[in-house]
Amino acid sequence: MSNESKKYSIDEKTKIALEASSGSIEETAKKYGLKVSEIEDFMRETGVQNVKDEAKESDEVTLEVTDDFAGSYEFGATPDKLNYGRLVFWSVFGTAVVLLMIVSIMYIYDYSFQSIQSQRSAESIYYDITELKERDQARLDSFGVVDLEEGIYHIPIDSAIARIVTDRD
Repeated sequence: MSNESKKYSIDEKTKIALEASSGSIEETAKKYGLKVSEIEDFMRETGVQNVKDEAKESDEVTLEVTDDFAGSYEFGATPDKLNYGRLVFWSVFGTAVVLLMIVSIMYIYDYSFQSIQSQRSAESIYYDITELKERDQARLDSFGVVDLEEGIYHIPIDSAIARIVTDRD
């Protein structure tokens, strides 16, 4: 019977382990066509203790080691296995997002600054035009001397219009 073709259930493993612990492991191995190490594995899996092994305590420990574990042990730590593609992608993506946000903030600032400047400019022009209109209106509505030596005076526009009308008559 080939041990690789036969898969044992936990109940079968327990039965074989108990039989091997009460008798001889070698005989049980021959009976079931297994290796001694496989029966010992069954005993470890199921928690069945070998009566003969219990009587003599041994400080000897066997450890089955995988290649990854052996490599980590020799290295002194578990080596990192980084996914460099993913690391580069997220680094570039994060940098692009931050740069995009900075450029967006700069454009928003420029737009706001130009908007405020044009609004101030319009208000300033409006103020200047209003001031000029008030000053010109005050001059048009008042009497004053333009050139005393030449005898040139200014009079309100309404008075000038009335005078022109009366001089024509």
